[in-house]
Amino acid sequence: MTHGALLMAHGGIGRRMSTLKVVEIRSDRVIGTLTRDGDQLKFSSEDVQELIETMAAARAWSLVAAFDLLRGWSNCYVEIVPEISVARVFDGVRDGVPYFLPDHPQVHDPRLADYLRAGAAILSTTSVDVDRLDPARGAVVPLSFRTDGAWIWTDTITYYLEEHGIRPDEELCAHIAAQSFRCPAVDQAVAEQTLRELRRSASN
Repeated sequence: MTHGALLMAHGGIGRRMSTLKVVEIRSDRVIGTLTRDGDQLKFSSEDVQELIETMAAARAWSLVAAFDLLRGWSNCYVEIVPEISVARVFDGVRDGVPYFLPDHPQVHDPRLADYLRAGAAILSTTSVDVDRLDPARGAVVPLSFRTDGAWIWTDTITYYLEEHGIRPDEELCAHIAAQSFRCPAVDQAVAEQTLRELRRSASN
């Protein structure tokens, strides 16, 4: 899938990360999910519940602790990975052309831009898009993808924030504020896992 197709596939509102997926590695099939709701875990099936409860008991963990500690776990047959939130770029697409609403919120906050630029690059490209708010600028909008391990966003968002004051996805902004505007470091394993999740979700 191309960068442009990925960008269009993720035009909707992202989700805050509260769900883990159990994925069969060989087939890349999602076996089931577990979702944390406060101090409770919800399972998509009895098989997933039995798997997590067995692993938690063997390690003397509570189920809530297991939710956090099993993130990224793999035995080469299955892996437990976060359901990554993907930030919305535009307000909609009309006849294949993305757009912002006239009343889209504006913001001038360098802390947001600093956080977005600090994200780990997981899918880089030299391709660029046309500036949808000022077409006279031509194709100058970057399309590479970045992550902080919990959210994925594109440099497109950073461009519109810095060049036109377009406020990013509200849920992403809330997440960034919750991190005190400090983007965490992302190691190579997490970056690769996040990229797999991006491609997996885009293909669904």
